[in-house]
Amino acid sequence: MSNITEYAKKLSPSLYSKLKQSVETGRWLDGNPLDEKQKADTLQIIMAYQSLHNDNPDHFSIAKGGEMYMEKKSVLQKRFSQDDIHKLDL
Repeated sequence: MSNITEYAKKLSPSLYSKLKQSVETGRWLDGNPLDEKQKADTLQIIMAYQSLHNDNPDHFSIAKGGEMYMEKKSVLQKRFSQDDIHKLDL
């Protein structure tokens, strides 16, 4: 394929999830570590895929259309309020 956007158009949601997990953990699903080039290339594919398909972006990701999306601090504070945190007494 000539460019990364064309590749991202053909990427299945399942493969996107696996690639995203690999970048998040720094390891392929078989446990082997990603080298820096693999991590950079995979991250580019993920971002291209998100720019095409991400209708409901996470608090910090690439939204559909290619725009960077960051949730407002007040929204994040409300989402992760103290009421939602379960503390363990050790």
